[in-house]
Amino acid sequence: MRLFIGIPLPGEYAQIIRQIQAAWKKRLVSKVSWVRPELAHVTLRFLGEVDEDKVPTIVQAMQEAARGSFAAQGGAGGFFPAVGAPRVIWIGLRQGREECAAYFEKLDGGLAQAGFSAEQKPFSPHLTVARVKAAARNDEWSGLLVDLKRDWPAFTVSHVVLWQSILKPSGPEYRRVAEVELKE
Repeated sequence: MRLFIGIPLPGEYAQIIRQIQAAWKKRLVSKVSWVRPELAHVTLRFLGEVDEDKVPTIVQAMQEAARGSFAAQGGAGGFFPAVGAPRVIWIGLRQGREECAAYFEKLDGGLAQAGFSAEQKPFSPHLTVARVKAAARNDEWSGLLVDLKRDWPAFTVSHVVLWQSILKPSGPEYRRVAEVELKE
């Protein structure tokens, strides 16, 4: 099973992302693979291919990392990498970054104790809007960044989800494997 742990987003986010994508699909020359708006989420930890019998251990680590619900809100956008041709277009968090980072740190430690390798990349909570397959230099990347910086609605993060990502020619499908409430 190809698994990841993340935070689901409210429906308003899908609507706003859909608007941004509709506007920029026509304006960018670059070859861009846009994320289906209804699949947008904040990834906390990508696990990759995992045997199904490890799911209870993952859920236990998710539960042990839970420290209560918190407020979150989208913020400005950006690109990975930050310099050079963009490969990923993302939206960061204006609110909830510290709480996400604290949850990630506890989760990553619990997963490491369960035999998963610790995350090597620095944690940066974000939601991916698109992946750039081939970037064109003359695209208006700075204008896209301005458009990503919106008044994103605030929402409460009350649970995290263990998703299975099923890769298909039409794009990924996500299936909820488990959900953990972030109760006090």
